[in-house]
Amino acid sequence: MIANKELLDCFKKRIPDPSNMRLVRVSEAFPSWLNPFAGDGVIIKAAGVPGEAPHSKCVIAYAGIRDGIERGYITPETKLVEATSGNTGDWMAAVCHALGIPFTAVMSGDVPQDKINAIRVLGGRTSLQLLFDSSETTVEYARRLGAQDGWYNPCQYDGIWNPQAHYRYLAPQLWRQQRKISLLFVPSGTMGTSMGLSMYARECGFGSLVYPVLCAEEHEVPGARTLSSVKKDIRQQWRTIFREEDIQFGTRHASFYLSFLTWPHVLQKLGPSFGLGVAGALSFLKKHKAAGTLDQFRDGEDGLIHVVVFGPDDYRPYIGLYLGVLDRKKELSAKTPPEDLLSVLDT
Repeated sequence: MIANKELLDCFKKRIPDPSNMRLVRVSEAFPSWLNPFAGDGVIIKAAGVPGEAPHSKCVIAYAGIRDGIERGYITPETKLVEATSGNTGDWMAAVCHALGIPFTAVMSGDVPQDKINAIRVLGGRTSLQLLFDSSETTVEYARRLGAQDGWYNPCQYDGIWNPQAHYRYLAPQLWRQQRKISLLFVPSGTMGTSMGLSMYARECGFGSLVYPVLCAEEHEVPGARTLSSVKKDIRQQWRTIFREEDIQFGTRHASFYLSFLTWPHVLQKLGPSFGLGVAGALSFLKKHKAAGTLDQFRDGEDGLIHVVVFGPDDYRPYIGLYLGVLDRKKELSAKTPPEDLLSVLDT
């Protein structure tokens, strides 16, 4: 197929190029009480998406729609459909609105209302399809709808443009700011972010080890997935980059609580998926300290272990969820942080 030149020109004029945006900002190290491994020479920093982009999925929304236009799959008459937990969907809605293309977001019925509202506000011709107790996942539903004549499903869960976008736009900014990264923990939903960052680190020879972090089974953290869900829905070739034993896990309560604790100390107020990344990092460090194998990750120059946790979005779309989670354990909002923060990991 041949790209629609008029639509491609419109895209280039109206849609901001991620190359010209600041996509990530690395914050100073966590205070010692928030880092149970400070005495072991471990430094933990946050790499979060700053205000110039509302979340990291802006880059793949940009890349996925541009890819479809350039390959001729998207014309002014095409109806786009994408399965989303909110972030990719709201930016795709905004891009489609700017181009005058209809967009349908397929979402689980338990997505936070604030995320649904964001898509409604940003997408003028956007329609929402919420699935409640469906026999299909949102990904399966969007694939089926996108296979119809006149429709197109970019599918962030399949397209190689997803990890390539993180490789091209996000990764160079991250390593320019934080050259020393021993361990990088990335909360994962499509696996695209962790794949793209790992590909970049390997190609550049940085020696950084990238670990995806997923939800524990029967737990739900917005924007992330369980391993069983990844195996069912994700067609990205993540197994060519990660072994299954590389994947770390976190629980729902730990994810909300750990991100909540960082708000006074991290420049950006990052959301629950960042807390999931922190939970994965702490679990990983706990396991290796118990096994006496932490030293293998030390930097050869300063002898420290430089840990970075990626935060893909901020807290605002999840305020209602934070209040609900913390209200169920009211003592947490007023209580000083536990001496042994690791006890939170199993809650």
